Amino acid sequence: MPYFTGPVPVVLLAGVLVVALLLWLFRDRSYPGPRLHGADEIDRDELEEAEREVQELEAAMPDEERPGDDWGPGTGRPRPPTRL
Repeated sequence: MPYFTGPVPVVLLAGVLVVALLLWLFRDRSYPGPRLHGADEIDRDELEEAEREVQELEAAMPDEERPGDDWGPGTGRPRPPTRL
């Protein structure tokens, strides 16, 4: 049993959908989100030190021993995700 038969219900439904779309597009986006909530608890010095250690470790490793470099045709492994 069709609910929307005739031009009037179709136009009303289209109007409701357009209003809903406009409300969604122009909504308040000032909410910081879960990733930014409590960001003050991050120890920046410790994070920078850990990043330096990883960079030093990668620089000290020979090319053939780096993890993630053994992908490609014939290895049966997919390409690892790239860094941003």
